[in-house]
Amino acid sequence: MKRFVSICTVVLAVSLFTGMLSEVVGQTVKVKIEAMSPGRRSSGPPNYTAPTGPNYISTGLCVVGQGMKAYVSADTTGTVTSFTWSLISKPAGSVAVIDSPSHKFVSFLADLVGQYIVQVAINSGATAYDTIFASTYTGSEGGVLPVLTCNTCHPANAAQWRATQHGSMFTRGITGQLEVGMDGRGAYSPNCIKCHTTGWEPSAANGNFGYVARQTTWDSTWWNGLPFSGGDYWIPYQDTSILHAMPASLSRVGNIGCESCHGPGGNHLGDVTKIDKSLGAGVCLQCHDAPKKHRLGSYWAESGHAKFENGSHTANTSCFPCHSGSGFTKWLANKSAPGYTVAADGNVNISCSVCHDPHSAANPNQLRVVAIDSLRNGWIPPAGLGGKGLLCMNCHNSRYKQKVKSNGPYYGFGSRFTPHENNQADMFFGRNSYEFGDASLAGQATHLGLENACVTCHMPERVNGSSVHSDHEVSMIDTVGGAHDQVTACVGCHGPITSFDAIRAASDYDHNGLVEGVQTEVQGMLNALKARLPLGSDGEPIGGGTVTAADSAQIANRPDLVQGIWTYYFVRNDKSHGVHNTKYAVALLQKALGWYPTDVKLLNGEIPTEFALAQNYPNPFNPTTTIKFSLPEQQRVKLEVFDIVGKLVTTIVDKDLAPGKYDVLWEGKDRSGAVVTSGVYLYRLQAGSYSALKKMLLVK
Repeated sequence: MKRFVSICTVVLAVSLFTGMLSEVVGQTVKVKIEAMSPGRRSSGPPNYTAPTGPNYISTGLCVVGQGMKAYVSADTTGTVTSFTWSLISKPAGSVAVIDSPSHKFVSFLADLVGQYIVQVAINSGATAYDTIFASTYTGSEGGVLPVLTCNTCHPANAAQWRATQHGSMFTRGITGQLEVGMDGRGAYSPNCIKCHTTGWEPSAANGNFGYVARQTTWDSTWWNGLPFSGGDYWIPYQDTSILHAMPASLSRVGNIGCESCHGPGGNHLGDVTKIDKSLGAGVCLQCHDAPKKHRLGSYWAESGHAKFENGSHTANTSCFPCHSGSGFTKWLANKSAPGYTVAADGNVNISCSVCHDPHSAANPNQLRVVAIDSLRNGWIPPAGLGGKGLLCMNCHNSRYKQKVKSNGPYYGFGSRFTPHENNQADMFFGRNSYEFGDASLAGQATHLGLENACVTCHMPERVNGSSVHSDHEVSMIDTVGGAHDQVTACVGCHGPITSFDAIRAASDYDHNGLVEGVQTEVQGMLNALKARLPLGSDGEPIGGGTVTAADSAQIANRPDLVQGIWTYYFVRNDKSHGVHNTKYAVALLQKALGWYPTDVKLLNGEIPTEFALAQNYPNPFNPTTTIKFSLPEQQRVKLEVFDIVGKLVTTIVDKDLAPGKYDVLWEGKDRSGAVVTSGVYLYRLQAGSYSALKKMLLVK
């Protein structure tokens, strides 16, 4: 017994040691330089109260202003219970210390110009460090020796920058060109100046606008003689007197200059390590996340774009450029050889400067691109369609060409044979799905008239305080404002609706006997199609993920299944449940289900004088028969087939028709696409107040 206990003890000890070792092995740490926006630093909604003390905002760059705070955190894996931070190097004479050195998120004040090396150790003993350099501001303009500015060495970039709104924001504000009132004066206030200039921090002696303004007393005198109302000073339109009276040291850091985005460059000359560039959102959010008036950052942070970082696709360059913000900008610069690497591009989300070009005003809203080369099937959107939404479509399209991917060897082992997710551009334009050999399906579209396509609906204007901005949450479910359907852009066409379900279908698309909301009807059709398809272990039709040999065996020589699987995922992966393009989505699903309405043929240009329903021909029939009817006026027409006891078999026609004589073919199938049995059937025509009923006989 003692021996048994001792063996158990050894086994237990080994198990515990192995568990502890696996935890230790699994623990890693990196130092992450953090951005600190006004919104992040505040108390949050609803009041967004800022803490007392200096306004220590940080861009998240590795270069900060002398006398300003740097924020860092420990980016860890595994179970970590303790953190120990230290400054292992700092400039001689610096008294900088880490605030709360045992926390995961810490900060320190970079009190002197020079290099700071910050280190963290976690409980396993693993350590990591990073370097932050503190410098001073030189300014972007006025590059006349002996004063060097960014413009001195980068005149071409400076010329591009001046054409942007950033390059003239302060100039326009201080000359009465912002928020111009009825009396021809522009509104401006000291609060505006904080974000319209470079490096604002009055307490930090590093050459930033706020400090120089205070030292020269400009900050307490510039408004002398101006009328004050509503919290603003009112400057005569294009009055340059205040601007021209500014000291040169202040003019150099007026406007949102290079150093606002790249960090202070006082030590940069001849040393590229003393400046920084980043696609990180923190660079922009130092101003564009300033509640309550400027809340773009808080909305963007709730978007899927903000949450790409460290996703499963970021370690695979085959998923670039769309799953990497850095990858996307490299691809735009050189599509044939973008030069992706996981180390450089793998953890960059879709931030502000991924979509907007900080240096160029060539496109509206400084967008990097407002074009798409083509969809994957080679189709090029005609000029005038898509607007700003074409930027989004560079990523929101299927990665695959349908005629290649869903045919031949691609139903093979280990490969998906379905559209890629987020094929919204293909759905919007009604292209690149399995169209069952029906050329009339291609190009069916519901929303081509939207001026800016995706942007029109997903980024409607929303009011933040007294400002109006495009909604960068992007989602059609508003989470920041309380979970509800984001129908702001819909009401212009669909009336005062409050939910997507209020947009009713034109008919009973899913054949359940009810006319419901478009999304409900489309989901009903997806459910009906899914019930016909072989399912994988995840409960979804096979082909959407990794395909096994057994999966491929199920669809061998079954093009009908491949067609159904492709159609199911094409509509599902679009994620709008038919909203992006109701016509195309419904037509594709009806084709896959065998429910696609037979064409109603207008026989000639003759306008009949009365309503009429003719006897079907041939009768008896097998398997098809033609039904003719006449309309003396435009009406909503419904032609239905019932069995002998009055149960609805199918709806052949349910649409608005102009006056004329028509015929339509019935193929002897019910609502599910199944062939009906022999017997007597009734067919009924309803057109306005007119109704007629006749019998027909199917004989097999």
